[in-house]
This record gives sequence, C-alpha cells and structure tokens, in this order.
Amino acid sequence: MKRSVPGFFVVLLVLAGCASSGGSPPASDEPSAPPESSSPPASTPPSDVGGSTGDIEHPTGSEAIIGITWAGGMLPVHMQAVQPPVFVLTGDGRVIVQGMQTLEFPGPILPALQERTLTEEGIQLVLGALEETNLFVGDVDNRVMQSMLADANDTIITVNAGGRTSRVSVYAIGMLLPDMEPPPGTDAAELEAYRVLSLLNERLMTLETWLPEDAWDTTEWQPYQPEALRLYVRDVTDEPIDQDLPGQEIAWPTDEDPTAFGEELPEFGDGTRCAVVEGDAGATWLAALSEANQNTVWTSGDRRYAIQVRPLLPHEDRSCEGTPA
Repeated sequence: MKRSVPGFFVVLLVLAGCASSGGSPPASDEPSAPPESSSPPASTPPSDVGGSTGDIEHPTGSEAIIGITWAGGMLPVHMQAVQPPVFVLTGDGRVIVQGMQTLEFPGPILPALQERTLTEEGIQLVLGALEETNLFVGDVDNRVMQSMLADANDTIITVNAGGRTSRVSVYAIGMLLPDMEPPPGTDAAELEAYRVLSLLNERLMTLETWLPEDAWDTTEWQPYQPEALRLYVRDVTDEPIDQDLPGQEIAWPTDEDPTAFGEELPEFGDGTRCAVVEGDAGATWLAALSEANQNTVWTSGDRRYAIQVRPLLPHEDRSCEGTPA
C-alpha cells in the first residue's frame, strides 16, 4: 500500500486523546531577551520563521536535537511500547514523523514513519522558533488542563541545543480551543505557556507549511527505513483462534528459537519477550514484517506467536530499555 504525507501529517491516536489545535500563529516581533532576574522569562508565541539571529549549538550526527513523545493516558503498556516518537529532529537534519495511518483493522504491523532532511539553515530556523518562546530554559511540567480533562496523555518535548537539555511536558496539549473558557483559578503565566506550547507543537508537526523550500535538503518525504527493530513476541499457541478474524500465518523468518527469543518483560504480565534485531537479521525481519499486518500469526513447528514491532530511530539505544514500565 502506498503511503504518502500531505501538508498536515499529524497522527492522532484516538485512545491517546491528544490533538493539536488549528490555526496559524500571529507574527511576532524580534525575540525577547531573557530578563536579568532569576525568574522565568515570559513566553511568546513562535513566529512563522525562527527568530534566531545566529547559530544555535546543537548535536550532530544521529543524536536527537528535538524529540516529541507521548506518555500516560489510557493506552495499555503493550500499546505504549510500540508507540514511536511523533517527531524527531536529529543532528544531521533528519526529520522523522508519523505519516498517514490507516484506520482499518488489521492494518500494517509497521507504523508509517516518514523522513525528510533539513539543511543547517533549516535546523537553525526550527531552533529559533523554539528559542523565541523563552520556554526551553530547563524542565517544565505544564498541567493547566488537568482539572478539565481526565486520562489525557502528556506530550513531552525534549530539546538538546544551546548547551543544555530541556524537557517540557504538557498535559492534554492543544485541547483548549480558542472559544473555550480556561480552567478556573489557572495561573495566567502557566496558561499562556500552555497556549504557546500548543501552537509550537502544531508548528513542529507541520514544518513544510512555514519553512522556506531552501530550508530542506531533500524535496519530499520518504518512508523511513529503520536499521534496527524492537520485537515483542508472545506465545499464543494455547489461545483460541478467532474464527471471525483468524489472521494470516507467516513462518518464523530466522533460524532463532522463538522460545528463547529475547528476554521476558514482567511488566507485560503475559509472557511477552523482547529483543532487538539489526544487521542481516534485522533486514530479514523487516522484509517479513512488511508483508504482515496487526493480526498476523507467526508459526514455528507446532507453536504460534503474536508479534508487535517498534522501529528504532537513529538516536535510540539498540535495546529493550525504552519499554514503558
């Protein structure tokens, strides 16, 4: 199935209960300089282009400059485990996002990750947009919406640039629409920071709508080709087969013994084992998974297995340590 990315490629998982608000941001003046006092500077909305007037130091190569992930909410652990970051910008300019997802079940087992590469000028424009908000100066936990919404997820924006790492967590980002009354008793500065971060989140998810064409080193989005995969394997031999939706069967694609594959994850509570495959084994698995769907059953001898897969991004450790507890 051909996958493509239109101008808006934000992927919204229904169970995650998170969505970015619409609308374009107002143009800003020159970015505000941080005050000399120790109190946090006021937040300002990001403009259509970054406000940086000089180079902002950032990691190079495969290290992440910006990463956006979701955490919490009502997603069970096995769904959180296979949820990749919704946005990553690496030091060499690669932007990796979730592309268009199909809503049918069973859909493809591999998420439709897409990538495109920014020039250094493009990286600086994006970092400038973050810098002018004055919010990425340390760790922040914005929970303005917690009194209005239950069981929403946290959007975590991690930025490694300018000689520091900032982790900004926002509960139910983008859910406070312009025509809605803010939560009662909300601190005005925290509410404004929430609005700015919601706007920034949308801007990061729609880079091609505001970055100039010469900010891109590549002309279009391409499917992301992972070099490593984290596999979650569960023996389902003794589980009844759904007669209405039995699922396709594919033979276990490598010579490894599935019963000894990876390490068991106690937090799953169902015998799920996790392992990372890369190199030749990773290529073999990627080819097999490309033909599979969410309901595929993998067979080895008289045993049957269910598999969930999490493609690893360039900056991520080749291990199962990223599995949520």
